[in-house]
Amino acid sequence: MRIFTKLLVIIVAIAISYSYNLNAQVSINTDGSSPDASAILDVKSNTKGMLIPRMTLNEIRAISNPADGLMVYNTDYGLILIYILADNKWKEVKYGNGEISLPATYTIGTGGSCANTTVNANYYAGVALVAANTVTLEATVTQVGTWSITTNTVNGYYFSAVGTFTTTGIIQVTLAGSGTPVTAQTDNFTATAYGGGTCTFSVTVEVNTCGSLLSYGGQNYTTVLIGSQCWMAQNLNIGTMISGNTNQTDNGTIEKYCYNNDPSNCSLYGGLYQWNEMMQYSTGESGQGICPAGWHLPSDNEVKTLEMQLGMSQSQADATSWRGTNEGSKLAGLASLWTDGALDSDPGFGTSNFAALPGGLRSYANSLFYNMGDYALFWTSSENGASGRLRELIYSQTRVGRFDINKFQGTSVRCVKD
Repeated sequence: MRIFTKLLVIIVAIAISYSYNLNAQVSINTDGSSPDASAILDVKSNTKGMLIPRMTLNEIRAISNPADGLMVYNTDYGLILIYILADNKWKEVKYGNGEISLPATYTIGTGGSCANTTVNANYYAGVALVAANTVTLEATVTQVGTWSITTNTVNGYYFSAVGTFTTTGIIQVTLAGSGTPVTAQTDNFTATAYGGGTCTFSVTVEVNTCGSLLSYGGQNYTTVLIGSQCWMAQNLNIGTMISGNTNQTDNGTIEKYCYNNDPSNCSLYGGLYQWNEMMQYSTGESGQGICPAGWHLPSDNEVKTLEMQLGMSQSQADATSWRGTNEGSKLAGLASLWTDGALDSDPGFGTSNFAALPGGLRSYANSLFYNMGDYALFWTSSENGASGRLRELIYSQTRVGRFDINKFQGTSVRCVKD
């Protein structure tokens, strides 16, 4: 007991010898500074931490009459415990499951330019950026850890993102856009990486012409901006009508089916096209096809972007089934043309102004027409072997179907602006 008492006196004497004042404040440090006015004990170090008593659970329970606020580290469970006198209990000091991750070692750009930058979606003056407005660039990572990249604000908008690198090498990072571009112009951004240097990239902001009429093939189409995409707001109606008994062929002439071989149905619902007929003049998945210049056939991913802008999650959009909640109702339009059902009864019906119409289907199996008023089917330019990928709306569902069907089926077509 005498040895312990002498040791305690020595420790206290050493601590007080570092620094003290009339209020019995103590500072333990190597720079001779006084303790902070708010602290009874001020411990400073740039190289070491402070340890509290480390005890097993049984040792903690054996403490007699613990004081209110007494703290120990429990070695059995790796927890900091504090005694709460009012509850007469030891309680865990809770913390999250995550770990402190040190900053990564990485660089962005090559020679001052952001390497392999991809500017995603369209940018229009006066139109607020949405989730699709992102920029993807490369980071060269040599040590894993946290990262943070942000740009300056130019023309009313900027890009930023944070994350954690879990592997080294060249990693693609995506910065989310925020704000509203003010003027149509080319904007030069400087991306600044926390601890990783800077690089530059450019974004072109266009004049927002979406919403004006588009004249194509002797017919006017209204257009609608949904998120960052400009869509035709009517089904495409281009080409020469042929009988439903004849397959469309790549003969240099655009051919279309009109439901029940009635031209008036094409005027109202648009033409019905087989996948290969729609894709002629295309050189890739997002080629122009039979769309007007400056427009193209939408890929499966572009339609996913549309659906997610209307509320679908990424996992829902990726599914091959009936997906989402009421995005189908939002995409549909002109309730009087739809068979009464869940689709046109939903409060969100028609709110996107995409105005999908139930133009039905020309069946390849028997050359007959089916389901006008009940179904709207739209090709995408994406394919899966002998099948083309499409979207389907039905009067009895508020959701959107994503399916693959035979390319010789005849369905409706929409175009999206380049």
